[in-house]
Amino acid sequence: MNANDKIAARRYPGLLVLGLLALSTLFAGAIVLGSVACSRDALQKGLAGNVPSTPDELLAELKTDKGRIDETTDAMMKRIDAFNATRKPGDRQIQFSEIFNENLSADQRDVLNQLVTEEKDVSYKSLLESIIKDRESIRGLQEKVLHLEQTLPDKFVIAKKGDSHHDLAMGYLVNEAKVDPAKAKTLLASVDQTDELLPGNKVWFFYDQERDAFRTYVTQGEAGQTPLVVRRAVKRQLITDRDAAQAKAQALEQTKAELETNKAKLETDIAGLNGDISSLTERRSQLESQVAGLQQNNSALETRVAGLSEDLSFRQNSLFYHADSEQKMRDSGALSSVLKRVKDVKGIQFSEALDLRKSTTINLTPRLYGLEKIKGVRVLPAIYQEGRDFTVETSEDGSSARVVIIDPDLFKGKEVIVSVRG
Repeated sequence: MNANDKIAARRYPGLLVLGLLALSTLFAGAIVLGSVACSRDALQKGLAGNVPSTPDELLAELKTDKGRIDETTDAMMKRIDAFNATRKPGDRQIQFSEIFNENLSADQRDVLNQLVTEEKDVSYKSLLESIIKDRESIRGLQEKVLHLEQTLPDKFVIAKKGDSHHDLAMGYLVNEAKVDPAKAKTLLASVDQTDELLPGNKVWFFYDQERDAFRTYVTQGEAGQTPLVVRRAVKRQLITDRDAAQAKAQALEQTKAELETNKAKLETDIAGLNGDISSLTERRSQLESQVAGLQQNNSALETRVAGLSEDLSFRQNSLFYHADSEQKMRDSGALSSVLKRVKDVKGIQFSEALDLRKSTTINLTPRLYGLEKIKGVRVLPAIYQEGRDFTVETSEDGSSARVVIIDPDLFKGKEVIVSVRG
């Protein structure tokens, strides 16, 4: 199945198999419905008889059988309509899709019922024609997407197995943007990069030489997962690794306790024996060495668990933000020029973080954003309201400002834009 087939299958669940299901199930219906007994007998006889000797004979026979199947479909529909017409308001009526209850999912039955309700042709021929038409539409949309991508100023490469975001970005800056390697390292240090590239991801780059600005980001491309899904999977793996390390540490503690018990028992045996004390002493020394090794391993695991827990806790309790001048974000397309609302954040990396366990204040100075003074600050998206969720304090001379978080729980793990107006 190629990419178009996969898209069609996701867009129209069951459409690829409805035709075949209709053939098999309608044939079964033809066997049990008395109103189509003649078609049933003829169809059974044709399909169960001797195999034709030439292709033309077989095709002629099967085309005749196809006509009987279509007739059976029409007879079943009329039978259902006649039955439903006799029902009183509130009585249960029969839907055409109920014939396929054992073969179709709920979504597939809904598609079939919708076709019947709209008086569409539900024969296998019509369904196949619909699939072909939709595949042509999908192919056209894909060509439009490709054209739009080609008109973007951003360039991209397709990630391969073993590629890293840092190396691909460095290659673009040095080889295509003709940036000095030392300057390229400085530019890369100011942008977010991901360590979780999948083969097929599209890695985008854009360097504005006039503003000396560089951006890079990753989209799904031909990979099976989006970058966001991969990041969440990494987070889940961190939790799994932490839990596994904790379980291993507990097991080592148990082993250590058992060894210490054995050591105490051996010491008691040594004290009560006048025999081979040397052998028992050597055994005790071995056990003591094992206990020391287990204690060292336990300490290393405890350190690793603490590190994983701290990293996870930081991610869960921090506010991630991107602060810049309002003018720069309008120029880059991140903010709309009229309402000053968030418009497009695909080029924004939320690389700054505020650990809300330690502080609830974001301090701002105008020189960091190319401004002489700060006249105002906005926190976006607008779902966060000033005075209820946060406050903005600006010095009288505009030399500084700060955003104070009123409700830290609301912002934990979230990403916001801090727009600074000069």
